[in-house]
Amino acid sequence: MTDPKTDPGREGTRLITTLEKCWAEIKKHHPDVPPVLFITGTGIPRRQVERPSKSTGTRRRRDLVTRGHHWADRWAVADQEQRLAELFVAGETIRDGGEEIVKTLLHEAAHALAHVRNIQDVSRGDPRWHRKEFAQLAREVGLEPPRKSEKPLGFSNCTMTDKTRKRYGPVIRRLDGAALPGLGSSQTDTEDESPTTPPENPTSTSGKRVKVTCGCHPDPRAFPVTPKILAEGPIICGLCGEPFTLPDEDAQAAAGTTEPDTEAEPGSPAAEPVAALPEPRSAEPAESQGLPMRMGH
Repeated sequence: MTDPKTDPGREGTRLITTLEKCWAEIKKHHPDVPPVLFITGTGIPRRQVERPSKSTGTRRRRDLVTRGHHWADRWAVADQEQRLAELFVAGETIRDGGEEIVKTLLHEAAHALAHVRNIQDVSRGDPRWHRKEFAQLAREVGLEPPRKSEKPLGFSNCTMTDKTRKRYGPVIRRLDGAALPGLGSSQTDTEDESPTTPPENPTSTSGKRVKVTCGCHPDPRAFPVTPKILAEGPIICGLCGEPFTLPDEDAQAAAGTTEPDTEAEPGSPAAEPVAALPEPRSAEPAESQGLPMRMGH
C-alpha cells in the first residue's frame, strides 16, 4: 500500500493544503479577509509560450508572469450559501519559495479586502491597472507599494516590509522546508527568457509617428504617419499628384512630431495610447458575473 506522505500522486493535495494553511495565518492578522478556493497552474499563457518568434524561430515568453489573481464569487460550493472567490497562485510563484508565496498571498488578500469593502481598487477599463486605493489596502496587509504608478500595472509591484517579513517568518521557513512542487527551473527559464534578436525591420518605431509632406507649392500638405504605413506603399496627394515623403532630418527634428507618452490611468480617454499591455491569463471573462478579476502582480 502506498504511503500517502510519499505518494507522488498526492503532491497536488499537499500543495493546496499548504496554501490554505498560509491563508488561514493571514486571516488571523486580518479577520476581514474572506475564505477562498485555491487553484494553481502556470502564470504564462500557453499561446505566448508556444508561438515561435518570427525573427529567430525560438519560443517566446511573456515579460510579466501572472503571479496570482483574486476572482470574487467565482465558485459555487454545495454546502455554502455564498459563492467562494477563486485565488490563483502560479506555479512559477511557488517555485520561487516561501517569501514570494507569502507576498503574493498578501497581495491577493488586499484585493479580497477591496471586494468585501466594496472598494474599486483596479481600473474599470483594465483590471490589471492597480489604483491608489489598492496601494492603501496593500499597506494595511503589510506590503509597501511603489511611490508612484508604474506601467503597465499601476501600484501593483509591492514589496514586503521588514515588519511583515518578521511576522510571517515561521510561515516562510515552513514553506521553504516543505519543498513544494513548482513550475519551471533555472535552466528552462534561461532558455525561454533569453533575449531574442529583433527582426530586421527599420520601419518599426514602437508606435512613434513621423511627419510627411507632399509636393504642393508654395504650401505643401503634411500629416503624421507611422513608418510602417509609409513603407507599405506610396501615399499620393490628390492635388499635386506627388507622393508624401519624409522631410530632411533637420526639419524632422525641428518639427518634433513624435507623439508624447501618457501617464493617465487605463480606461480614461487620455490613456488610449497604452495598447501594449500584456494579455491577461486566458479565462472566462469576469464580466459574465458582473465582477472584475483582480490580476496579481
